Amino acid sequence: MKHPLTSRFAAALVLAASISAENAAAQPSALQWQPNWPRFSAVETGVTALLTAQLLSAKLFYPDPNDNWDGGILFDDAVRAGLRSTTRAGRDRAATLSDVLYIALAAYPTLVDTILVADQVHHQPDVALQMFAMNMEAYAVAGAVGLTAMHVGRARPLKSGCNQDPNYSPKCGDQAQVNASFISGHTTLAFTSAALMCAHHQYLPLYGGGPADLITCLAGVAAASTVGVSRVISDNHYASDVLLGAGLGWFAGYVLPVLLHYRPHRETQPASGILPKFAPRAIPVRAVLAPQLSPTGAGFIFAGSF
Repeated sequence: MKHPLTSRFAAALVLAASISAENAAAQPSALQWQPNWPRFSAVETGVTALLTAQLLSAKLFYPDPNDNWDGGILFDDAVRAGLRSTTRAGRDRAATLSDVLYIALAAYPTLVDTILVADQVHHQPDVALQMFAMNMEAYAVAGAVGLTAMHVGRARPLKSGCNQDPNYSPKCGDQAQVNASFISGHTTLAFTSAALMCAHHQYLPLYGGGPADLITCLAGVAAASTVGVSRVISDNHYASDVLLGAGLGWFAGYVLPVLLHYRPHRETQPASGILPKFAPRAIPVRAVLAPQLSPTGAGFIFAGSF
């Protein structure tokens, strides 16, 4: 049974968010693709397809990485000593936390910001299609580089623990997993997603502009940073693996969209692209996704009328 205060709090959040969604629907021009922003091009489509093929090849067909590189560099050992959990339970909890946040972040830019908010709430399929293409491009870049780099064959820091105790980690005994430290895939994808959230919310008033969009960006960065720190606490990666993954993710998710799309390209004529253009829909959709807290946990409320 939910606490009365919790229920009233959740109801207030739903009401406030519903009003914001109605205001957004009342101003269909608030969210739009600017005429002088470059649209997703044929070249980008081809590059994204090639990088996706490389990503799949590295994942499915490349041989398992060998133990070519062992031990920390620079500050790795000091950071590991300060952050690594000394218990199996602590390391497992940190790994689970990183998994949960990693999955949530991977879903948010596309399922929430693109499909739910841009397309269903704002009725802007054209903007949603451009966002979707940028998302896929960012993940293709980050995934292709990250999965290819993994085959450098750097041993995870947990290897030393496995040598002393075969129950140190679930990865002990699996050489393909033990030698996949470089670079942190969880951190790469998490920061790619957080960076996409920041880029989209900086240039598009998905949540009406202002504090709501800024908070979404900051929350994404905080969650991605938690993923990175958790990978060190769980002894899955060195700090250098995490920092390189964060840098790659930020480049793919923020630098590329801003450099290629979220800036004026032609001041006198609309920028063309390969993807079809869609006019805004006039369907009266009212939808909201809002957090809900209860004494037994946390979750989200989805409410709307279609």
